[in-house]
Amino acid sequence: MSILKRSSLSFIQKSIDALSCALFFTAAYFIRFEYMHGAQEGIELTFIKMTPFLIFSTLYSFHNNNLYKAQRFASKYYEILSVVKGNTAGVIGFVIALYFFGEERLSRLTILLYWAISTFGFIIIRLLVRNFLRTIREKGHNLRHILLIGNGYQLTDYVRTARYFKDSGIRFLGWIDPPKDMAKEYNIPEISKNYDDYKKENIPDAIIIAYSGNESVKSSDFIKTHYNDVIPIQLLPDLSYSMVGHQIEDFGGIPLLSVNQPTLNPVELFFKRLFEFAATVIGLIIISPLLLIISLAIKQSSKGPIFFGQERIGLDGSTFKMWKFRTMKVATEGEDTKEWSSKDNPRKTKIGLFLRKSSLDELPQLWNVLIGDMSLVGPRPEQPFFVEKFRNKIPGYMLKHKMKPGITGWAQINGWRGDTSLEKRIECDIYYIKHWSIFFDIKILFLTFFKGFINKNAY
Repeated sequence: MSILKRSSLSFIQKSIDALSCALFFTAAYFIRFEYMHGAQEGIELTFIKMTPFLIFSTLYSFHNNNLYKAQRFASKYYEILSVVKGNTAGVIGFVIALYFFGEERLSRLTILLYWAISTFGFIIIRLLVRNFLRTIREKGHNLRHILLIGNGYQLTDYVRTARYFKDSGIRFLGWIDPPKDMAKEYNIPEISKNYDDYKKENIPDAIIIAYSGNESVKSSDFIKTHYNDVIPIQLLPDLSYSMVGHQIEDFGGIPLLSVNQPTLNPVELFFKRLFEFAATVIGLIIISPLLLIISLAIKQSSKGPIFFGQERIGLDGSTFKMWKFRTMKVATEGEDTKEWSSKDNPRKTKIGLFLRKSSLDELPQLWNVLIGDMSLVGPRPEQPFFVEKFRNKIPGYMLKHKMKPGITGWAQINGWRGDTSLEKRIECDIYYIKHWSIFFDIKILFLTFFKGFINKNAY
């Protein structure tokens, strides 16, 4: 598909969204002010003046959530989630703008009505557009004809992804210089002639090129020779070691590719911190009687302090003191305290064993969340001694420090805690960082109540 056609589709989608936004806002107005009792009268003009601001906020938020980019490789569930996030952010932006710049105020009920109507409406529209595009692609329209060049593993990943998303409309014209038998395996015509001879009779919509590391110079040579062609050339970089994501930045016109940099949205991170701070304050107030009971029980069980602070490695390798309820007798002079948590440790107290089994010993870490050293959800932090021990033994071990550590996490609710596989734990931590969202955090918090507190590997 040409750039013009893609731009046209984007413009049509924006136009549909703008019109729909106005209609949804009108529907919210009529429901609130025409069919519900106790509503104010004579504010039609106010609603008309507010509509352009709401449309701008919505379109801007949809743009930031990539809803105007091609969704060929996005599942419908991901697109629905993006619509919910985008519309919610658009409504919040609209309310903030009204608060600071608007003379009029809207009732919370009106805003809630609009959010519910518009969220449902935008989802339906996106599903209809997706079904429409699928139909026309099945008829041979709106297809993207791709020529593959090179033997890099990235191309096989690209082909698998295109085949997985059957509605993508991607069609492979052929494969020049493929890995051995790979074109045959994926049922793509292998082209024996070089590209210059091939393009005399065929014009692809785009060229996807990737060579393995020891032959990567071929990619540079191809671009050097064909940079002046009108056909788009897309280079797939080797990011096999970029496990938690990457970012592309512009430095004075120079593109910079940062590997192992999670693509974390600063606005979402702000709301994550805001949510966790509020939840922690409320949680501490609610469980304060329980904290008092546990403190008294620890004091009765053995001599020593109630809390136990231990140095841990946090975000970007920084150190902080993580707090727990003391579950062991105070170590005697010369006794090794850098031991891994084990089932038969003789220093454990009876109340300590219960606290560890139930994960109640972790509750003082709410203080760490409150002061910003930790999050409610994130990779579990480890002692510096063990970080140094495992950083070169376990692939990707240090990447867990790309995100603030948490009290609970994806690894913990999947049973990887205590004396279990560190490799599996790191796999879960990397998956969490790569796929992080506020909704993922909420899911983990919810599952923690069922899977995270009581665990056979907690001791």
